[in-house]
Amino acid sequence: MGYGSTVAVEEAEEEYREACAERIENDAAELVAAGDMTREQAIEAATESLRQEIEADNDDTGTLATMLNPPVPSRQIPAAQARAIGRELRDAAGDAAETF
Repeated sequence: MGYGSTVAVEEAEEEYREACAERIENDAAELVAAGDMTREQAIEAATESLRQEIEADNDDTGTLATMLNPPVPSRQIPAAQARAIGRELRDAAGDAAETF
């Protein structure tokens, strides 16, 4: 693999991690804003939920997809509140995304 190919792969991996971090950040922020979990618990729950979803996507039988049970906020929360909490969770979400 040439240098250009390596750079392209590294950039794609970085974009993937950023997308995972954003997903973890958003999901965790909603759980925290609803008062359902602490920040640490929400990051862990959102990370595990995303991990299970990725595993289900790679399951050819489709069995894992039927077993998904992602955490859902107990109440609707204002989008601005979720975004504000999400910004506070950004570093932790980024760290969690590094495990993918």
